[in-house]
Amino acid sequence: MSGWRWLPLSALIIAIDQASKVWVERRFELYESIPLLPVFDLTYLRNTGAAFSFLAGAGGWQRWFFTLLALGVSVGIIVI
Repeated sequence: MSGWRWLPLSALIIAIDQASKVWVERRFELYESIPLLPVFDLTYLRNTGAAFSFLAGAGGWQRWFFTLLALGVSVGIIVI
């Protein structure tokens, strides 16, 4: 079976993720929160680093490093 059949679904999920981020940025104030479920709140925060602000003070190179790493791994998975 080919992994290519999952590519449109992956693209759709990425598009929904990015659209939701734009929506939150336009509709919420920083640190604003709304409850969605009894155990889940949607809160607008900013993360200037990688995971959990790791490398937040590194000057911005980490964004491109992790982007290229993710693209490389994704291409590798698709090829395999």
